[in-house]
Amino acid sequence: MPSIGKVNYISFDQLAFEISDFDSLEFNKDGEFYFAKGILDYVTIINKHNDKFIYQVEKIEDKEKVLSIGENAKFSYIANVWATPVGMITNSKINFNLKSYPFLQDEVYLTTNEEYQIIFGTQGEHTLNLGTIAGRFDAQIQTSKLLTFHSAILGNTGSGKSTTIRQILRAILKQNTNNLHIHVFDIHGEYSEFVDRELNVLDDYSIPLESLELQDWINLVKPSDLVQLPILRMAILLGNALKQKKLNGIWLKVYIAYQAYYGIQSDPVAKRTKIVGILSGTGIDVNQYDSKYANLSPENEKKFVKSLEDKMKELEPDSLKDDQFLQKQINQSFYVVSSFDDLLTGLDFVFYLEESKGNSQARNYSATLETRIKEVQSRYGKLFSGLQIEKNNNPIIVYDVSQLDDDLLLFFVSYISKELFNYNKSKIISSRDVNVLLLEEAHRYVSKEKDTSQLFEIEIFKRIAREGRKFGIFLWLSSQRPSELSGTVLSQINNFLLHRIKNNVDLDYMSKTIPYITQNQLKRLSFLPTGVMYTVGELFPIPIEITVYPPDEKFDVTQTPPIKFNNSSN
Repeated sequence: MPSIGKVNYISFDQLAFEISDFDSLEFNKDGEFYFAKGILDYVTIINKHNDKFIYQVEKIEDKEKVLSIGENAKFSYIANVWATPVGMITNSKINFNLKSYPFLQDEVYLTTNEEYQIIFGTQGEHTLNLGTIAGRFDAQIQTSKLLTFHSAILGNTGSGKSTTIRQILRAILKQNTNNLHIHVFDIHGEYSEFVDRELNVLDDYSIPLESLELQDWINLVKPSDLVQLPILRMAILLGNALKQKKLNGIWLKVYIAYQAYYGIQSDPVAKRTKIVGILSGTGIDVNQYDSKYANLSPENEKKFVKSLEDKMKELEPDSLKDDQFLQKQINQSFYVVSSFDDLLTGLDFVFYLEESKGNSQARNYSATLETRIKEVQSRYGKLFSGLQIEKNNNPIIVYDVSQLDDDLLLFFVSYISKELFNYNKSKIISSRDVNVLLLEEAHRYVSKEKDTSQLFEIEIFKRIAREGRKFGIFLWLSSQRPSELSGTVLSQINNFLLHRIKNNVDLDYMSKTIPYITQNQLKRLSFLPTGVMYTVGELFPIPIEITVYPPDEKFDVTQTPPIKFNNSSN
């Protein structure tokens, strides 16, 4: 094989050589035709000891060389080529950590097909073929390296993200596994072809309300962190205490009225109206305490208060002796309710309790919380019907979440993620499944703005990012806006499949959060053609570009519909 140049500059991270004989850039060897492609091409440097160093071309510049001096001086043109280190081939194996480097005047050659095989050949029988490398070598990826690490598939709209995901899913279906489950949260209805029946979340799925934990309720009804969160916590606990008979509903009403009698310092008529309303259905005689009477005699006042005390003693004998009776019952309760009505009942009691202490604004401040609970109940009540569905053991499970708003989307995805995490965590290592969570449009819910939220909405994703590997739970984040993704989650990603990204904000954010990528590689992202991805991380020891196999146009649901013009002209 002819040499194409000699090394004239070398450093730890870069090498340069000159090309003066351009005819040497095309030749035939052993029936294989070779030609230099320029930028991103690979070259092999061989030193006097026959060591082989692999470099990748990153820059080429034109340069004139003076052949003679004088008015009629002649020039020849040479190319100055800059390349970055890839690895060193020793004993037909590639070592990606260079322990030595080429030297000045070492010969430079185009990399041969045999050397490509050594560099990119994947060992093992379980591999996925996603496309081609350098237009001449299959991009074989070890299934375990792709599926048992957290991954991110990032790129602008139209850059080929969905095509890459579909190629991965298509390849996975060809493999025979018995404990792999990929959960696809399909926002745009693009993945139904991979399953016999896509799960329409609102029609085909059901979540028992009793299975919701406090964090699930927070994600579902979105309380404000300053005022509404404590109200929601107390409402759930009260709803549980009443349902589990830890508290008697009538006793609680009478107790609140009793507290209001001594605690509310307001207009007497308004105070009496409030107390009479609270005592409705308790059996307490309020005829003489009605708000239409301006004043009561001291004797009737005493009788009324005594009737409250007697009722409380009758229903809960210890309540008058123990000032902390109510709080103790609440402390023994759980953040579990079995219906929206139980939650709303608990919420109403919380408002009454706050008002009995003189906090007249609690109900107003939490009006949006109550509205959200009622909206979820009326709009998405079917999702919480409690009817159990049969567990899906298919390798790919597709959830149609296209009808969910962003808040309910976050709730649903985080709920499923938590359930899978807890289920796998409860099993011994040998019997754990491998669950991969493919989060489409991940920036809509695993967002940077929620990283520091006091509501901890994305805590389950952070936990899976940190601990998921040992429990067999893995995240795949797909997004067109990397700068809006949680930095905490993104920092734990091991594989990045990067498509074209032009936005400077996104590129800057990626440079700060992705440890595997360099500034030159980030610049390249802006110029990637559609369908080409830059792969960095655990999949390959070096960053490489893969041209993903294009989809069959008949089944390409991601293509933009063409404009149809009439044949007639105006």
